[in-house]
Formats: sequence, structure tokens, C-alpha cells
Amino acid sequence: MLWSLSLAQYAAMPVLPAIAPDIAGMVGGSLADCVPSSFTLLAGLTASISFLWAAWLQVRLRNFQRRAKMDLVAADLAKSFKKALLTGAAEGAVVLKSRGREQQYYGEGKALYDICLESSKTGQVSRAVAALVEAGTPFALSVPCGHCDLILRGVPVAGRAVLYFHRDCASEDRVHYREVLEAIPVPVWVRGSENSIVWANKAFVSTAGFSSLEDALAADAMLQRSERDLAVKALESGAAASGRATVLVKGESRVFSLGLVPMAGTGVAGFASDVTENAQLVAKLRLSCDAQDDVIDHFPFGVAVLDGERRLTGCNKAYADLWDLPKPWLDSHPSYGEILDRLRDKRRLPERRNFPEWKAAQLAAFDPAGRRSEEFWHLPNGRSIRIVIHPHLMGGVFILFEDITERLRLESSLNLLNQVQKATLDTLDEGIAIFGTDGRLVMHNVPFARMWKLSESELDGQPHFAEIANLCTDRIGHDGIWGLVSCGVNSATPERFGEWSKTKRADGRTISLSLSRLPNGTTVVAFTDITDLEQFSALAEDLSHVA
Repeated sequence: MLWSLSLAQYAAMPVLPAIAPDIAGMVGGSLADCVPSSFTLLAGLTASISFLWAAWLQVRLRNFQRRAKMDLVAADLAKSFKKALLTGAAEGAVVLKSRGREQQYYGEGKALYDICLESSKTGQVSRAVAALVEAGTPFALSVPCGHCDLILRGVPVAGRAVLYFHRDCASEDRVHYREVLEAIPVPVWVRGSENSIVWANKAFVSTAGFSSLEDALAADAMLQRSERDLAVKALESGAAASGRATVLVKGESRVFSLGLVPMAGTGVAGFASDVTENAQLVAKLRLSCDAQDDVIDHFPFGVAVLDGERRLTGCNKAYADLWDLPKPWLDSHPSYGEILDRLRDKRRLPERRNFPEWKAAQLAAFDPAGRRSEEFWHLPNGRSIRIVIHPHLMGGVFILFEDITERLRLESSLNLLNQVQKATLDTLDEGIAIFGTDGRLVMHNVPFARMWKLSESELDGQPHFAEIANLCTDRIGHDGIWGLVSCGVNSATPERFGEWSKTKRADGRTISLSLSRLPNGTTVVAFTDITDLEQFSALAEDLSHVA
């Protein structure tokens, strides 16, 4: 403003002398008096002009700033428009006509737009484009284009209607996927967001009892009502659901394992596996296990079944009674170490100086190679238990607990009886041999071994009488004595061999033979050497003739 005023004053200085006389004539004064007045008038005029000039410059400046701001907004708008075009278009874009602006094409936009207008969805494309241009309504359409689908999107960008084109070649992969799904023998299907079936493969159509996919879609087919319920569950929870269903397929009841998986915003996909054979095998296995448990429960000895972690998975009643363990505690599946600790507290284990060491040895007795092991426990209460550990085919072990206290007592009594019998037989002069029903030597006395020149080592192990006969033939010679023994042992009626009979042995000795059958089926053979008696009788007879 000050610069404008100074410039106006400088321009008016030369004019003052020229206009001073005219001003004096107008006011009727002298020239000297009019010069100050002229100067005052000129100063006011200059000030007015300067003010008007400053106002005009300010208006021009405001107009320039407004235009610059509008240009900047337009530049930003054009920049954002181009950026939107670049980021939104994959293969091409078309900016449609609007407000006198020409239609613009980017990339393959023109060719792809022509394909859309010539496709089977021309009407749908035209209506969607019209709604976009008139009301700015965005849309997205899938238009068939050769082996791929063409995805057409219409959106308003910076006040203009823009079409974007993108080739979806994954549609060809989907065709291949469907071909694969059609070929597999497993039912596969898709239900929409309303839980109605929208697609299924041939296996599903056949299993559901329909001849074509169209019929299945029209009837809203399902394998079973539970399948639809699982689909509802998957849709509502957004998580996969599974279950089983029994379906009548061609007059035969089949068991299927169902799986329903939700798909993002489109519904739920389902698949079914025929597990009929597996279900039958499981039922047979369960029946076999039940039968095994029933058999084990009737065993007269205790049986405990341990798994791979050495925890009790089952036992029979005899086991619980043998160790006096409560059934609720056994049903809690204690470990074998816990069982040993409890038995120790009840004084049901052998007395050991170092119980932890013995316990560790017991736990280590489970052979990982699957070999059978056996041991005996002699308890403080006088009972004796036979322990047999047998590997289980499923990774665990069977442990058999047999109370052999009575058996050991009977065996001890029997051994004592046998020793008494053997000692009794050894006091006899006759050679006694007892043969079993199988022809093997059960018992003999010392005179028998001495008479037939046999050693105790040869008679140990219950040799067959044929072996004994061969040994006697080799050492004494062949005779018919052992033939009589063989007939008596093998005869069903040995009574006819029970009479005393004399026979000559190969070495000339006279042997008296007697056979008898005991109640248990064994045969007692008595051999008596009567050679001396025979010689004495012959001598006595000769003396009687002389007298």
C-alpha cells in the first residue's frame, strides 16, 4: 500500500505547476494561494487512486489463490483417479462416459469389455453398468471367457464409473477339481448358506438314491437327517463338525463317517467315508475282548493285565480275592509300582532286606523283547505264589498269579511217599520194576538193577522197557524174559501173566517172573533169582533116591 501511494505522488509532482493557474482561476485567488490548495486536492486524489489500486490488487491476488487451490485439488483428484485405476485394474480398465468426457481404456480394457458385451451374460452386464453410471451402484460379475472366467467389477472412482477386468484362471482348476471329486468313490457335497444342497458328486447322488444331480438338487437330497443337523451345527458354529450315520444303500445298511466343514460365506462342504467294515471289525474286536474278559474272569488263578505304561487295565475276581484288594481302587487303574507298595503295606510280599531295590527289579522284569518270565514268591503267611509274566500283543503284559501252596504240599507228600516206597522196595530181595501205561519205567529197586547189571544213570529218566531189554540183551544175552514182560505190560488182561513162572536166562540163571496190574494202570514186574533154590532142590532129590 505504501509503495502504491509513493508511486502515485511521484507521478503527480510534475503536473502541479501546470494545473495551478487553472485552479486559481476557478477559485478566484492568486497563484501563490492556489498552490497549497492544488497540492491538497492532488494528494486526496492520489490517495483515492492508491486505495482503489490496492483494492484491485487484493482482489486479483484472492482470485489467483482460489484458482491455484482449485488447480491443486484437480491435480490431487486426477492423481488419486489414476492411482485408483492403476491399483484396481489387473488386466484392464474402462472409464465410462460422463458429463461430456470421453470413454477411456487402459490395458486390455477395450477387448475385455467387448468380450463381456458379447458373452451369454450381456443383459446382466448392461443392467449392472447402467446402475453404476446412473446411481453409482458397484457390482461384481463372473463372465465366461474361454477356459477362464472373467471377473468384471464396476465401482465409482472420483465421480466417474470405472470397470475393472481380471482373468480368473483358477476356474479351470476348479473344473479339474470337480472332475477329481466326481471320480473318487467317496460322497462329497456342498450345502449353501440356507443349508440346501447346491452341488454333489456322483458317489453322493448314487448313495442318496438318485439317478442324476438335477434330481438330487430338486429333492434337496441328504444322506440322513443327522447329516443336515451336522451341517446346521457347522454353519452356526463356524467350526468343523463330524459324526456317524447309518444309510440304507441299495437295500444294505451301511455305516458312514460324516465330516462337515464350513466355507467362508458360501455354505458348508461335506464328505462321507464308508466305515462299515471298520465298524464290524470294531464290534468283533469288542466282542472278542468281552469274551476274553469273561473267560479270564472264570480262571481259578489271578490274572492282571497291564498296558505299555505298566498301569492296570483289567483283572479278574480271583486276582482281587488273592490279594484282598478293593475293586474301586483297582478300577482306578493304579500302576504296578503302586500295587506293590500296597501289597507291602498289607504284608503280602516276600520279605526283602532292600525293598526299593527289589521293587525296581520287579518293574524291570517286563522284558521289552517279549519273552516270558516266571518266578515264585514265598509270603510271610506261608503261602507260595507262582508268578508268570507273558507279553501282550498290544504292548502290555499278562501277569498270572497262581497259589501253589497246596500243590507244593501235595508234591512234598508225594515225594515223601515215593521215597518211602523206594526205601521199602529196596529192602526186598526180589528185583522190582514198575512200568507205566506207556511202557516207561516208573520205579525200581536196587536188587533189580543189580540182577540185570544196570547202572542208576541208565535207569534215570524213565527209560522205555524196550531200551532196558536191549541193554540186558547186550550184557547177558538173548532170552525170552523181556518178551514176556512186553506181553504183560501191553496186555489188557495181565492176570494170565500173574502166575509164578520160571524161565532160564541167557547166562543160565533161573529167574522166577511175576506180573501184576495196579489200580492206576501201572504194571509191577517181580524178578526172583531161584538158581540156588533149584540146585538145592535137585541135590535133595538125588539124596532121596540114594537113600
